[in-house]
Amino acid sequence: MLNERSTVSTALAEAETPARAEGALHSFVAALGSADLGAATACFTREGCMITPDGTAVHGRAGIGPLLAQLIARETEIEIEQLAIHTARDVALATGRLAIRSDGGRLVQSCGPTVALQRVEGTWKIAVLAPWASA
Repeated sequence: MLNERSTVSTALAEAETPARAEGALHSFVAALGSADLGAATACFTREGCMITPDGTAVHGRAGIGPLLAQLIARETEIEIEQLAIHTARDVALATGRLAIRSDGGRLVQSCGPTVALQRVEGTWKIAVLAPWASA
């Protein structure tokens, strides 16, 4: 189990190629924090799924991209407060705590996310992300 406070600079340093499962989540956090829509979208598998706060499932990078653009427009930053990864070959389940800040830090929430990861051609990607799920 990893217990850590992650900043964008730490995530950027660790995010070059997610050779380990947690690298996919660090890459996503870094890309979102640096407002890099292309990199944030590329953190998902092609068929990836992101669950919105109201429970809507958005599928595929083409659908996820506009959702991530909204998060970037709201200056959303995610901090990994605690992370545990359970891996079984080419799939992994991530659990822990995230702090999500939006609107210039005015809106802050602490969440227990649902994250499923998949190794695709040697690189870990996000298959399912529900960052607003409660623990």
